[in-house]
Amino acid sequence: MIKIQNPKSKIQNLAFFLFLSIFCFPLSASCAEADIAVVEKNFMEGRYDKAAYEAGRLIDEGARQRYELYYLKGLSELKLGKFNDARQSFKAIISKYPKSPRMFDAHIGLGDSYLLEGNVEEAVKIYNGTKERFPSDKNITVVDSRLNDCLKKTGFPVRNPVILPPPVPQPQAEQAETEGRISVQIGCFKNRRNADRLSGKLTRIGYESYVELPFASGDNLYRVKVGRLKSKEEAENLAAILKKEGYRTKVCDESASRQR
Repeated sequence: MIKIQNPKSKIQNLAFFLFLSIFCFPLSASCAEADIAVVEKNFMEGRYDKAAYEAGRLIDEGARQRYELYYLKGLSELKLGKFNDARQSFKAIISKYPKSPRMFDAHIGLGDSYLLEGNVEEAVKIYNGTKERFPSDKNITVVDSRLNDCLKKTGFPVRNPVILPPPVPQPQAEQAETEGRISVQIGCFKNRRNADRLSGKLTRIGYESYVELPFASGDNLYRVKVGRLKSKEEAENLAAILKKEGYRTKVCDESASRQR
């Protein structure tokens, strides 16, 4: 006997599969974003050990967007001074995810691991190779900034660096007063999440970014800033680099209790 399927049952089955396709599959992507957000939060709050551990755990569990997790793991390892571990994380992106949006950042991170370790010659090779491989990347000026750092450290020759003018010497008393209190503001938001998102993006491309909470200004705005610099000249040089990358910048001189 041929069993005829109940039309109502067939419709119910189709509805069930439609539910799976609309709600369940996007849910796994949302879970992946939530996992990455946890790692990002640990990183931004300075819990680098925790960020590296969580990123490694999620990678081992086969989480989605593993290239992003490898990148956050590498940044955390840089902060912890685990330069060889950081290199392995960045190399994993380069070898396993060559079409990912983190390829340029992974090359920068690889160069940074050598620069921070003191191997300037190897860092310069990687930075120059990055310029040749990604000549039109929107963040290519970051490489020029790193090459200038190499030049300042040892005088090692680099190709086509952007030479920043030396800061004008300040009287010793003024330097002590302003040290670490000058920054570059990139944006301000009423919503903390938007501020964290921009700060996280800046951190991922190699800038020392942080969010200034509203109580510092009393106007209910979360300010995204880069750097804690010793002089206005350094801040203006940094602002010029960031401006070339498309950011709206403002030099903030907190030591003088004014912004310009």
